[in-house]
Amino acid sequence: MDPWPVLALEATLGLPTRTAVPVELPPLWHWLYFLPTAPRSSIGPDGHMVNQEWVDSTLRRRRLFAAARTEFLRPLRIGERAQMTERVLGRRDKQGKSGPFQVVTAEYQYFQNGALCVREERDIVYLQGPVPAQPAPRDGFAAKNAATDSWAITLTPDPVMLMRFSALTFNAHLIHFDQLYTQREEGYPERVVHGPLVAVVLARLLALNQVDRFHRFEFRARSPLYVNQPIHFMGKPESDRIDLRAIGLSGMLAMEAKAWFAGSSASS
Repeated sequence: MDPWPVLALEATLGLPTRTAVPVELPPLWHWLYFLPTAPRSSIGPDGHMVNQEWVDSTLRRRRLFAAARTEFLRPLRIGERAQMTERVLGRRDKQGKSGPFQVVTAEYQYFQNGALCVREERDIVYLQGPVPAQPAPRDGFAAKNAATDSWAITLTPDPVMLMRFSALTFNAHLIHFDQLYTQREEGYPERVVHGPLVAVVLARLLALNQVDRFHRFEFRARSPLYVNQPIHFMGKPESDRIDLRAIGLSGMLAMEAKAWFAGSSASS
């Protein structure tokens, strides 16, 4: 696990850090490794690989990294060899307010020295065609904690941050850097902030508050966030976990997450 991507993401985020080069990979930063190198000839009009993750390539789909459930069993150590396996666990066709969509759930396992270190399930949602604008969900978490909770930081992703994160994760999805495509083809008002980028900052909020290790992290994206708009990242400790939120403009709930301490139980 090359240390360079870690240094590059630290530079991209620009958030406080305790050490110049950590020994252990920060939580969720395994997303910087084992990236599929799809040839240019296999890339579709949205920037993703055609028929990626076994979805019907004949349909016009909007692809979203909607949620993940990650177990941290052992630290992944920077500078040591690692292995990753992946498999599709299931595919579900569902019906939403805007029409049919499909959820593909895949499992990823990361090993070092023959030991399982990280196990993760990811939910990738495929929507067919643009989604009409709808009111973003709101949540009382922000209103109740904004004035008193010290577990909070504000970050405004700019086009450079989105470009760098796309490059570090080898993510060519045009919604993150092509404004015209984003507006004309997918119906968003502006370039969209990566869901994994938001989750990474929520996990970093824990480290900024001296929570360096937890055994499980779950997140669910609720509404999109856009470039050049401030995002408020907030956390609230509970007895066995920490509840986390990413809040957009006017109290819009963009992502909710939970982190469980070692020894506690978690329910999805």
